[in-house]
Amino acid sequence: MMNNNFFSFQYHALKPLAQWGLGSVIGGAILALVPGFWRHFGLQAISWGAIDWLLAVAGRRQALLKAEDLALGDIDENEAHAAAERLRNILLINAGLDLLYIGSGLWLIRQAGERTDRRGMGAGILVQGLFLLLFDSILAAEIQRRWIPPSP
Repeated sequence: MMNNNFFSFQYHALKPLAQWGLGSVIGGAILALVPGFWRHFGLQAISWGAIDWLLAVAGRRQALLKAEDLALGDIDENEAHAAAERLRNILLINAGLDLLYIGSGLWLIRQAGERTDRRGMGAGILVQGLFLLLFDSILAAEIQRRWIPPSP
């Protein structure tokens, strides 16, 4: 695969999301064995991690196929530029949603009172939202910097 095109970049850039997702599923499965707070924290990690892993794997597969199409000349750099803009826009929208996840996690922790299960659920949502906010924001900024030229 060519290393100097957007799709190759996308393929490599989604690897940390896949790793986070897989790590969340494994860590969450272990934590889910412990009652109370940690069980519900772990259940959130499993759920969010599975979704993150699936999205990363699907995105990496699509990027690999598009990189091959670009190398074969089936698509051109204009399509790669459009794909970069689309992904950046999706990531920016996701960053906004991540703020809602963080707020929801904090709200749930605050409202939980003595319910350790609810506090664990809220903390699990908070941690996943924080990671996703960092991942989405950093990747959107990197796409902007590397793949989207400034407007004239």
